[in-house]
Amino acid sequence: SLGRLGLSVLGVDAALENVRVAREHLQEDPLLCPHVRYRQMAAEQVLTEHPEGFGCVAALEVIEHVAQPLEFVRTLVQLAQPGAPVFLSTMNRTWVSWLVDIVAPEYLLGSVPRGTHQWHKFVPPHELQDMLRAAGAETVDVRGLVLDPVANSCHVVERHCGPLADAGVQANYILCAVKHKK
Repeated sequence: SLGRLGLSVLGVDAALENVRVAREHLQEDPLLCPHVRYRQMAAEQVLTEHPEGFGCVAALEVIEHVAQPLEFVRTLVQLAQPGAPVFLSTMNRTWVSWLVDIVAPEYLLGSVPRGTHQWHKFVPPHELQDMLRAAGAETVDVRGLVLDPVANSCHVVERHCGPLADAGVQANYILCAVKHKK
């Protein structure tokens, strides 16, 4: 993690329970404690408290849960300093993602509570790229994320790595954009 590299990390979540769990996990790794803080707040609140922005912004597996994705992306880009990277990971809106991210974990494996994900809220890469462009950032890379529930791990794969167009990003993906310099 960035905290292990000695960088200062602020983790935020609007849900108090998520922050509580993150703080518990933080206590298990004393090397991270001096570098990582968790707070319950919305991204918009962070913007008011930190108008100077951040050298890197990441929102992983969040955008598919927010009511107004474009406004959320605008806030993330505003939180980034000019030239800083903005990372987002989410789920593509394909039949593959429906199977991999809803049917399997919510109905077959029971590893995620039913109703956690709503397929219509999943965001295809081209839509997220359009939102970022409108917010003042340009996408520099999109890669697929392959989850391995048995090993409890995740692997990054190339966007084009199989027989289907965009095979690597059919279910989950991570995107890196850079905020325009002023």
